[in-house]
Amino acid sequence: MNSRYEKYIVRKPGVVKAVTGERLVVEVPSGEIPVRSPVDTGPLVIFSDDFLPGATTKVEYGFITGDTEIGMGKGFGAHKHEYPEIFLFLGTDHRDVQSLGAEAEFWLGEGDELEKVKFTTSSSVYVPPGVAHFPLIWRKIRRPVMMAVIVPQGTKYRAIPVKREF
Repeated sequence: MNSRYEKYIVRKPGVVKAVTGERLVVEVPSGEIPVRSPVDTGPLVIFSDDFLPGATTKVEYGFITGDTEIGMGKGFGAHKHEYPEIFLFLGTDHRDVQSLGAEAEFWLGEGDELEKVKFTTSSSVYVPPGVAHFPLIWRKIRRPVMMAVIVPQGTKYRAIPVKREF
């Protein structure tokens, strides 16, 4: 029997297929969820206005299972938004939840304010509106890392590209 609250439950994530104007095109596969690469599931959308019309928060998640680079220009690169984002990096060892099981390098800012932040513990990064971010580089993966992104306000997607010269 379905609950009267079933309309508030998302039981299967959607996959980001494309960006069209100010929208991410999210598709819920009828079969298995496709994996983007052998080491990165890619963003899986578990909550957004695609699932609950009128929702103003978006939540993505995925797993990193091997060394990889995100936001290096393959599909998308460094960018900024007019809305905030919260990145969560969660270790998957239930005996040591603080240990990330990997090394991560997250680039923030631009120009003279460009910095890389490194971490090896379960961490979160708040990216205020207008702050450039990426690439995100994963190294020395010892066990899968769960990564989640929360967009707490705003449903329109608009990435403003930022040049990175390393």
